[in-house]
Amino acid sequence: MRRFISGTRFMLFFSFVCLSVFLLSAMYIGGSAAKERSLLEYRKQYYKDQSHKLAYAVQTHIRSERLSKDEIQLLHHFSAVYTFAFRYYAADGSILLFDSADNRPLAAEPYDFDVPIIVEGNLIGYIKTYFDLSRHDFSYYPGSTMESSRPNAYIFAGLLILSVFLSFVMAKKLSNPIIASSKVADHIAGGIRGTRMPVTGTSEMKQLASTINALVTEFDRQEGWRKQMMQDLTHELRTPLTSLLSRIDAILDGILPATEENMHKIHTEIDRLCRLVDDLEKLSEAEGARFELNIEQVEMTQLVKDVYDGFLFMSKGKGIHLTFRKPHVPCYAEVDPDRIIQIVSNMVSNAIKYTQAGGSVEIGLYPADIGIIIYCQDNGIGISKKELSLVFNRFYRVDKSRRRKNASGGIGVGLSIAKALVEAHGGTIGVESAPGKGSKFYFNI
Repeated sequence: MRRFISGTRFMLFFSFVCLSVFLLSAMYIGGSAAKERSLLEYRKQYYKDQSHKLAYAVQTHIRSERLSKDEIQLLHHFSAVYTFAFRYYAADGSILLFDSADNRPLAAEPYDFDVPIIVEGNLIGYIKTYFDLSRHDFSYYPGSTMESSRPNAYIFAGLLILSVFLSFVMAKKLSNPIIASSKVADHIAGGIRGTRMPVTGTSEMKQLASTINALVTEFDRQEGWRKQMMQDLTHELRTPLTSLLSRIDAILDGILPATEENMHKIHTEIDRLCRLVDDLEKLSEAEGARFELNIEQVEMTQLVKDVYDGFLFMSKGKGIHLTFRKPHVPCYAEVDPDRIIQIVSNMVSNAIKYTQAGGSVEIGLYPADIGIIIYCQDNGIGISKKELSLVFNRFYRVDKSRRRKNASGGIGVGLSIAKALVEAHGGTIGVESAPGKGSKFYFNI
């Protein structure tokens, strides 16, 4: 019961009903008050008209200021005909000549009205009528039937019932997507991630469902990357550790001599482990955004040229033609030069690594509307369209067979670190590639 009361559907229904009752009550009270004011003015106008009718009757039969016995008898007759009390005063207004108000009950809401009696242009007296605005009997006020509030009460009750029904319909319509999404969310939290939230309801609910579905998809992708990462780490650690253990066991057992050559091979494996740990530390810093940028104004052409010069020896050793395309204008930017060198070096290193002997790699930069574009283009193995969106993910490498054989390869974190560094500078990084035609990595600062 408590869960039902605290549920979305009941809360919406209760809120709609309360709002409807409040609005209908305000309309009913306001309408009744306005009607009461209108009817009161109508009642007063009716009493004024009755007063003028009485004054006209008096004025027709009484011709002088002094009243005769017949005229007094006539006023008694008028008093019996008209249901309201009245008094007749002399012209000076101080002498009471006739009074029918003495034998009338006191009025709860008194209302009086004065009408002068004028005969042949001369004021001969006053008629002062007395009414009770609280009386609603038909004999006293014929319009009392118009003042019945029963029709309004019926209308109010009908609108209230209709509002309760519409509140239930609206609450159900609005809560259905929320309840369905809640059930799907329970399934997702329970590990059943194959389900997706229904994209229904209001625009905000549709957006929420679409966002959660995208998050679940991304979570599944991250889970796949995590499993792949564990496999990569296991392989990368097992290979050098197995080699180290076997060589050290062989030396301890006397199978291999402790020569300089064997010590050098052990050192190589240890160096590989150190590079692995260093890459993992860089990745941790990049993803945790713990690195600091030492920003200064740098001439980007010379900075990229320095990177180009540093890779000339490596490219020649592999038989790759490395070129540098210099812009025609100076290119200055507020950057951390060490971090930019790290980004460009990573792109150039990858380009040389995945370009066959006899191939070419071009480094360059040029100014654009979005900033300075720095790029590295090669004609190496290229990247398939399916993998283009994954190359900046951590531990992802395109050439999976190569990574198992080439001990000099990294663990696939270089581009993810480069992406984090570029975004820390407020820029973006991207890639264009096709299998067998090479790749072009670029970023803007």
